Amino acid sequence: MASTRKSNEANRPVQINRLLSAVFQSKKWHSKLELHRVFAFWDATVGREIAAVAQPSLIRGQILWVKVADSVWMQQLHLQKMLLLEKINEQLHGEKISDIRFQLNSSLTPPPAPEVKKAKPVLLDKKEEQKFDKLISSLDNEDLKASLKSLWVKMHTKEAKSEK
Repeated sequence: MASTRKSNEANRPVQINRLLSAVFQSKKWHSKLELHRVFAFWDATVGREIAAVAQPSLIRGQILWVKVADSVWMQQLHLQKMLLLEKINEQLHGEKISDIRFQLNSSLTPPPAPEVKKAKPVLLDKKEEQKFDKLISSLDNEDLKASLKSLWVKMHTKEAKSEK
């Protein structure tokens, strides 16, 4: 009779929350799940600027691995590591992150679009240009004349831009 009673209990449906709770306890996943909450609150904890260039990628043991866009940010975050650990661990209950390791991952941020400056047409003073042309007219080397003229135009173009 005892064997039929056990088989009846084994065939009974079990509520999913009880089943999951038992599995979580036997595998000790509660503490692991708690550590992984860092993925949910990372952006709010570190701020928009850091979150744009650094994202958590995985947790091994109690070590958080963070992908960083470039070496400059990696250095900056390494200097702030203790502060970041403190902020993260304040939000965790139970187990804590023991260390943060940074790794380069340039795919986090797209390269900045090249800045395209529209050149405003700069009108050169024709009288000044004629004076300069007259000044360099005595030179025999045409390449030298062209180079000097180009340099003169660039110099006067910069002056015109900086005066505005």
